[in-house]
Amino acid sequence: MARVFQLKSAPAALSRLGVDYAAALNDEQRAVVLAARGPLLVLAGAGSGKTRALTYRVARFIDEGIAPERILLLTFTNRAARAMLERVAALVGPASQRVMGGTFHHVANTILRGHAESIGYSPNFTILDREDARDLMDAAVADARINVTKERFPKADVLLELASLAINTQVPARELVLRRAPRFLHLTEELLTVCQAFIKRKVERNLMDFDDLLMNWKLLLAEGGPLAEAIRGRFEAVLVDEYQDTNALQGQIVDLMGQGHNNVTAVGDDAQCIYGFRGAEVRNMLGFAERWPGAVLLPLSVNYRSTPQVLEIANAVLSRAREGFKTRLIGVRPSGMLPAVVPCKDAHQQAEFVAERILQLRDEGVPLTEVGVLYRAHRHVLELQVELTRRGIPYVVRSGLRFFEQAHIKDVVAHLKLLFNADDELSFRRAVRLHEGIGNATCDALWRRTKEHVAHGEDAARAIARLLDDEELAQGAVGRRAKPGVTRFVHTLGAMTKPDVKDKPGEMIRVLLDSFYAEYLAKNEPNARERQEEIEELADFAAGFADLEAFLSELMLVQSFAAEEVVAADEPDEKVTLSSVHQAKGLEWSRVFLVWLSDGAFPSELALKDAGGEDEERRLFYVAVTRAKDELYLTHPLVTRARDHSMVLHRRSRFVEELPAPELDAAGEASGLYETWQIEVVPADPAALQQPDDAELLEGRRADDAGGRLLDD
Repeated sequence: MARVFQLKSAPAALSRLGVDYAAALNDEQRAVVLAARGPLLVLAGAGSGKTRALTYRVARFIDEGIAPERILLLTFTNRAARAMLERVAALVGPASQRVMGGTFHHVANTILRGHAESIGYSPNFTILDREDARDLMDAAVADARINVTKERFPKADVLLELASLAINTQVPARELVLRRAPRFLHLTEELLTVCQAFIKRKVERNLMDFDDLLMNWKLLLAEGGPLAEAIRGRFEAVLVDEYQDTNALQGQIVDLMGQGHNNVTAVGDDAQCIYGFRGAEVRNMLGFAERWPGAVLLPLSVNYRSTPQVLEIANAVLSRAREGFKTRLIGVRPSGMLPAVVPCKDAHQQAEFVAERILQLRDEGVPLTEVGVLYRAHRHVLELQVELTRRGIPYVVRSGLRFFEQAHIKDVVAHLKLLFNADDELSFRRAVRLHEGIGNATCDALWRRTKEHVAHGEDAARAIARLLDDEELAQGAVGRRAKPGVTRFVHTLGAMTKPDVKDKPGEMIRVLLDSFYAEYLAKNEPNARERQEEIEELADFAAGFADLEAFLSELMLVQSFAAEEVVAADEPDEKVTLSSVHQAKGLEWSRVFLVWLSDGAFPSELALKDAGGEDEERRLFYVAVTRAKDELYLTHPLVTRARDHSMVLHRRSRFVEELPAPELDAAGEASGLYETWQIEVVPADPAALQQPDDAELLEGRRADDAGGRLLDD
């Protein structure tokens, strides 16, 4: 009888390079990594370890014998690509350095350098930066012989934005103007002429901008033939990170690069597709299986970031989506605190609540760096920035500059400061230079004559009004090109000082916006509507002050108070983060405040007018909720002040309204997805708010300043 020898086979997950996939990955991640070659869509929920799965899949391909240089890894930042490839190197060694990884633009540049002559360029083409592109667009406008003053023609930045959107969304230019910029619809033919001149100038000068890199890459592939096959044939595997953020053009490139080998791995979360305003196309994900017959769809649903209570809110919100994969997140962390819904009297009280709760958390040992305040639009934290500064809570703004540091806000404030102080030369120069045709020489002449009128005892508005009748200016100090701008400047300030408006800062701001500045924004800024909304929010804020002096005094205090009182000596950089939800994607905090959850604010009233707008706003809310690790606070003001000073009642966000309401169990404990917190107002100690040497200025603060005390309902 033969002797039996038992031969144990190696575990299937153990690679030839020694990578232990079984130990390093959970079941879902391992399924993604070990999936057979072919079209694969990974539905990667928030906080589910998608980067780990994608990294290990790259390593797996190398493990299976695909040469590293035949792997293409597309990301949205070169930093992300480097970080992934460093992880791959830790698994499979230095061979990973030969993987082609980077942004779409980086890879496009590499490919086009070798094939530039096929599209009419030399291999040494130059890539335009934004400033150079602006100069070239200005030259294209000149080529088209357009009277930009007469036609109120859009500035170069606006033209570049429209051209970029047309390319990246693959929407015909005429249709795009109708959708995105109907205010320029009467100029459609002129816009097309300018864009053609812009393209011609780029080709003649061997220049490409970032959009050209992608468009020309696609053209090389779409034309077919040996060249397209050679470009595709360089790779046996294409992997894409953050697939939900790809636009129509990038989606087409991925599809074209995958033809032949069909080995495309796309990793993304349709629930986090929130950049539609930039051209991101959620249908790249939703239509993946249709475009790739036989595609495998695998979920990553285990969330390592948030408590089960936070995930319940996220899942409930996503379950009401009208389309999408609706990947349900599964928590693995211990149970935590129920999210809190906090109704506030108004935006001022909302700011007080957030600031006071942050101080409480700080006292409980939570670092300020672990606190995030998220919002739909930058204007929603005007009151909060003021309150944090007053209470000495340091903060950093991820969504751009601090509210009062933004150029358009400073433009508005410059007009107010000039009318308050006729000797303010800096404000005069900032305000007058906004008007077309006024250069340095004209500005100098205007200021000199204004000062002479002020010296004779006239206030700023009257002194500036006299510029129109000034004999010296009429005799040539102001040229013909500058006169329309000077006239408009004078009339604008005159409108701001009419008896029914003068010394009412909120009304003065609205008059400035209506008489001049809204049109200025539309012509000069791609995000004009957003900036206008922020100025309207500033007007609402200013309406709460007794007069112009009180308002400007508050602004001075906001900019001068040192925000260091709560910072420990060994933590000089500890700050609360304020961020728009768009800027917060990919980040996380232990405690998250999501503010201004009123219908019309979040979801945005403007977004709701667009097809699919509510769906994208829902995804944005989902992203905001899933930034929280431990505690989540959902706040909303009940009323705001209308333009006529009446109070407007707000309905809370539909995304909060549709959540199951909390109930009390037999023991009196709250059950459900959230609990409601009520705010009880108690008298404030004025001395606690007063800063040294600011007693007089504090008298101009709002009369309704008050402290607050939290009551758990």
